[in-house]
Amino acid sequence: MAEIPQIDGFTFRQRLTASSRSELWRAEQTALERDVLVTVFGPGAQLGAVQVLAQTKSPLIPEIIDIQHAEARTCVITEDPHARGIVALLAGRRLDAGQISNLGMRLAEGFADLTSAGLIYGGLSPTCLYFSEDSEPVLPDLSPVRFTSGSEENPPDWQIPMEALPYAAPELQDDPDSADFRADMFALGLTLYALGTGQVPFGAVPPELLAEAKATRTVPSPCDISPNFPTGLAALLARLASRDPANRFDDWDAVRVAFHQVREGLNLPAGHPEDSVIAPPNPEVRARAGRTIRLSVNDLRAYRRDHAARRRHPSWFLVTTTVFLGLIALAVVVIAIRLLFFP
Repeated sequence: MAEIPQIDGFTFRQRLTASSRSELWRAEQTALERDVLVTVFGPGAQLGAVQVLAQTKSPLIPEIIDIQHAEARTCVITEDPHARGIVALLAGRRLDAGQISNLGMRLAEGFADLTSAGLIYGGLSPTCLYFSEDSEPVLPDLSPVRFTSGSEENPPDWQIPMEALPYAAPELQDDPDSADFRADMFALGLTLYALGTGQVPFGAVPPELLAEAKATRTVPSPCDISPNFPTGLAALLARLASRDPANRFDDWDAVRVAFHQVREGLNLPAGHPEDSVIAPPNPEVRARAGRTIRLSVNDLRAYRRDHAARRRHPSWFLVTTTVFLGLIALAVVVIAIRLLFFP
């Protein structure tokens, strides 16, 4: 069990996440009798990006209330949106295409604010994604946040959270100082892929081999896992998950518009990128799925015809039951007449 922090003025109740750099706790600020989230960083933590984050009004980030220092630790206190993790909310179910598109649009809007502030979230994954009481996506864990490429203020001990490694952009693993906002696009593509398919990308690959796997392997198309998955949405996720950042999108507004197009059933201008870690749909799988779907529709029509015919023509069971009950009624009448007139 994790050691509960002892910091004056706070009662720590539940640890939500933990990494080598920090722990995220749900706590009560006793003097004000309010629930808060507290990110507890270890000694010597550099929090320049978090301080910039405090001035950023992204809807994805809970409002930062205060930053305190206690017992060689730095505590970043944020409001508690009383959010629940999307993994727990789904409970093994998958998001459908409409839900994925809506979530993609909302996350793109929130990431645009971070990009404007020169920040990368750097740790997006289904595990870190929460939903508030108002059903808005929230990223309460502040520890992965870093400055974009070209900044010398990033902490030397910065690391990608372990649970986010399968979703992290290749450049963020190979050379974090060169990464820009498009690293979050890669993570967004694979996060939505996991939420729509129920599969962790490269799930069987050990963490130390993930970088090599992303460079040499692909994960199955979501259309092959869920035959009804829209090909346009699959192509959009594949573009987000391109190995080369230049083949992703130029800005977050373009991402938002693309998800809007998919949701409205409009055609996307871009096809499936060749360098994506998400494989293109297998035509044979799509063909088999089409035959299966057509067969199920035919079966349904046949059932309806048969059901209608049975309603028009009573079944043998109904006829037999009616005759049997009629004979019983006739026998009762005969017995009653005999008792009344022939005692």
